[in-house]
Amino acid sequence: MKPSLTTRLARTLFFLIVATTATSMIIVEVFVYDVEDTILDLELKAEAKYFTKQLREGRFQPIKTAQLEAVFLPEGEAEASLPEYFRSRHLPLSQEVEIGQTTLLIVGEQLESPDGKLFLAQDITIMENREALVQLALAGVAGFMLLVGFIVARTAAQYLIRPFKRLTRDVLNTTPGTSMPQITTDYGDQEFRDIAQAFNRFLSELEHHIEREKSFVKLASHELRTPLAVMSGALNVLEQRQSLSAADQKTLTRIRRALQTMRDDTEVLLELARSEASEGDARTLVLQEVLQNTIDDLEHGYPDHAGRISVHNNNPGLSVKTHPALVRMLLRNLLQNALRHTHAGVEVRIIENRISVRDFGPGLPDTITEHLSATNARKAEFSNTTFGLLIVRLVCERLGWNLEVAQSDNEGTEFLIHVDTPD
Repeated sequence: MKPSLTTRLARTLFFLIVATTATSMIIVEVFVYDVEDTILDLELKAEAKYFTKQLREGRFQPIKTAQLEAVFLPEGEAEASLPEYFRSRHLPLSQEVEIGQTTLLIVGEQLESPDGKLFLAQDITIMENREALVQLALAGVAGFMLLVGFIVARTAAQYLIRPFKRLTRDVLNTTPGTSMPQITTDYGDQEFRDIAQAFNRFLSELEHHIEREKSFVKLASHELRTPLAVMSGALNVLEQRQSLSAADQKTLTRIRRALQTMRDDTEVLLELARSEASEGDARTLVLQEVLQNTIDDLEHGYPDHAGRISVHNNNPGLSVKTHPALVRMLLRNLLQNALRHTHAGVEVRIIENRISVRDFGPGLPDTITEHLSATNARKAEFSNTTFGLLIVRLVCERLGWNLEVAQSDNEGTEFLIHVDTPD
């Protein structure tokens, strides 16, 4: 699961606070060290100058106090008389050494007048202990700042994302259709207001587009009904005259079949154009009955199809609550497509909540198979699908059923429909 924008923003703010806190602590630590070293270095150098002056005036006496020790070693004398921490040192030097629990800062200089070595040692144990306390205090301050930063980051992220969440909720609650309520634009930030206004403009254009498309399909379908009725009446008149030869009668039968197919397609267009089908049209249907009625209609209208469709049903009671016309359209177009692509039989199987329609023809082209796949249905191009299979796909989308091309090769094609049964 991908993290939310609130989480990402809170992490970013907290990371910035952590980086700022760490940088501040490092700067303070470096500054304290620098001040400490500078003070000690300058202080001991001042003491060294003082004792050098005493040596030149002949008034120097070795001293050792609680914090400071000064020793002069004349040139040529052995270092055995020096404290151990002054021995074997290369001059000049300024070094911090630890002796047990004591920390000393040692300074040594080579003098020429009088010749010899001057050593100074200052006990900085108290300062070192105080420095440890300062570091502990800094760590506590840093921890407190991080805790405050975490709370501030979460609170700030939630505050900043609040209008974005509201906008996202408004967009997600918009249901596609011919009448889509526009989202509110009363945002305090201009950017969110611009996004909301742009989305509302998109909704308006989409509504107009859907309305134009539905109006065109309905108008075209209704306009087709009149010439279809005229042609059907003319065919009836010709048949009633009984003056046609056997060859003409065969041709007339072909015309009537084409006319029936065109009438069915017109009804399909009308039904699919109604994107908001009324609940009163939905009924509980037993699929076995709808399937058998569809097969009977096909065999009656196309006598050469008789006996070619075999049905195997291990769930005779499978029922759905939907619109009968849509289910008939779906099954009719699936069966017609299968019968059209093979001269052999067509197998229909109802297994649990799935309908399988299989023919034994040469298979579908790869482009049609890809575009009919359930995973690609939303992205498919209409131009790459035959009209009958396009109707099958659109009806499945309307009913909320999944369409799957289970097989399509030189051994035949199998369509598998996963039926959404009522609870």
